[in-house]
Amino acid sequence: MLPSDRRAEIAQAALGFSIESMPRDAARITDFRDHLPVGTEVYIAWPPRADLDEMIQAATKLHEQGMIPIPHVAARRVESQAVLRDFVQRLTEEAGVKRLLLLGGDPDTPVGPYPDASSLLTSGVLSAFGIEAVDIAGHPEGHPVMQGDEPARVLQEKIALAQQAGIAVRVVSQFVLEPDAVVDWHTQTYREAAGETALQIGVPGVVSTRRLLQLASSCGLSGSLGMLRKSGRRLAKTAMGHDTTEVLVASLAHLVNAEKSVAGFHFYSFGNFEKTAAWACSVTRGDFDIKGDAIQLN
Repeated sequence: MLPSDRRAEIAQAALGFSIESMPRDAARITDFRDHLPVGTEVYIAWPPRADLDEMIQAATKLHEQGMIPIPHVAARRVESQAVLRDFVQRLTEEAGVKRLLLLGGDPDTPVGPYPDASSLLTSGVLSAFGIEAVDIAGHPEGHPVMQGDEPARVLQEKIALAQQAGIAVRVVSQFVLEPDAVVDWHTQTYREAAGETALQIGVPGVVSTRRLLQLASSCGLSGSLGMLRKSGRRLAKTAMGHDTTEVLVASLAHLVNAEKSVAGFHFYSFGNFEKTAAWACSVTRGDFDIKGDAIQLN
């Protein structure tokens, strides 16, 4: 493949990327349109110290500025059905939210009646307040707790529960580190468990090794750094920093373009939202060269 064709393939795969943000990003960023194309899906993480008001405010700002907010809902942090109902109702009414990312999340012991994403799907609350779609987590490189065939079985179960509730469903993978492992998982496990359910491949964003280590040791972000906190080996591998992003996107572009069920890339910004957004936008514009197996921005 000619370098120009390879560059076009990668840029095409990156189009329509989604990105994770923190609630505090909305307080710092004046206008998200300075960093992202209008219509970008922006996930709002639920870190341990953030309250629901912060998440609602972030979702509202993103919505008002033309983005599509997708808040995380960490099941084991929801204290009661009343809290879930209030949270979802406010998100839909104040921030136009139609899609949520459902996670088991922290802590290990639920603080309320919801032990996992499946219990959120069967609660009846999502449909009652106009949620039309959900994202659920996939684990191409293994789950931190479940073993063997259990992650695939649970994935299949959650997809079925969403469909039974009349809610569209998509899978967003935990961040990945090994391109070949992702391809093998998609071929050998995902297709059988998920069928044609769309998949966003999660990749780590642009972040320094030092910052990543600080984040992992200090808080463990639900959904993105939670796995890191539970596995020192993954932490050591991920400490490659943004070079991992450059290699992963280049290596997985063909899978994104070739497979109907693979919708695109999801960037975990790890608290480095602006730099990750700028990197992703540069790739979609083709403002890069290819050096070996990696993308090198111009």
